[in-house]
Amino acid sequence: MRRREFLQAAGAAGFAAAVGTSNQAAAADKPVANQPAAEKAVTVRQTASDRFVLDFKPATPRPLRVLQFTDTHFGTADILAKVQDKRTFTEMQRLVKLHQPDFIVHTGDFINNDQGPKTSFEAIEVFDSLGVPWTHALGNHDIGARSVPEFRQPMKHASVGEFKVGDATEYAFRFDVVTSGSSDPAYSLFCFDSGAQDPNRRVSRPQLDWFEGQMKHDAKEGIKTPALAMIHIPIVEFNKLQSAQLHKGHFGESVCFDNDTGDTFSAFKKSARVKGVFSGHDHKNDYAGVWEGIELVYGRVSGWHAYGDLRRGGRMIEIDLPTQSFSHRLVYPEA
Repeated sequence: MRRREFLQAAGAAGFAAAVGTSNQAAAADKPVANQPAAEKAVTVRQTASDRFVLDFKPATPRPLRVLQFTDTHFGTADILAKVQDKRTFTEMQRLVKLHQPDFIVHTGDFINNDQGPKTSFEAIEVFDSLGVPWTHALGNHDIGARSVPEFRQPMKHASVGEFKVGDATEYAFRFDVVTSGSSDPAYSLFCFDSGAQDPNRRVSRPQLDWFEGQMKHDAKEGIKTPALAMIHIPIVEFNKLQSAQLHKGHFGESVCFDNDTGDTFSAFKKSARVKGVFSGHDHKNDYAGVWEGIELVYGRVSGWHAYGDLRRGGRMIEIDLPTQSFSHRLVYPEA
């Protein structure tokens, strides 16, 4: 039994408390769809199997708001999980309504797809109902009973990509942010699959080759804009950052960087374009800090059917396109 599976199983002992104390969880049998966002500033266009454009046209100049969710762990079939999922659904809908993101990035473990054929995929409909375009970087628990194509097929409002290497499919892709009056990207977001099974719980070599190819192609086109990387399993540099005491935020458990050996960070650093790496996976951590010029940032665990006692929420990333800078903060479903 893996560490997370053990902790999750141990959490089932709190079922009575969860039911007794969460009015949000018991409020409705079905999730309530969120009201549409006040401003629809982003339109997503797919230009290749591994590439999308985010057309950002706000009514008045402002930063692009990208909301990171992570580790929701939806879909387990037992009663406790259903109660916790309903609480998560309600709180995420409130959070989106309150903070009005332009785009949502889920950095993995969206569904407990490794829990067998009884897994529920209802959460896909909930995300589609939020009224915000979204994407999903695969986490280790997203791989299992359904294949990735089967998992993705019901996603009506998500933009998710892939590329081929021979007969194999790799699930890395990018978004280029474009503003009014320009066809050149002002910023880029890269999503990676960090794997599911040992010894491959890391960004694969084909994905890193793909990323390096993207950088070479961009250089030929004169594209040098900054980028952020979205990944589920943290890279080993998160551990180095914490060991050097250069982090700020919650450190509640050892960094589970699994099989990463530093190749991913090396590729990001070599590009001279990746300014931040946003991760999930370790539910008791939400810290951030700069390591060798790149900011490493944990998202805040978002799902109540996930181990750990941190308050569930998200991380809002604001990208200021004129200055090509970004900032981030934790956000919650309460004002």
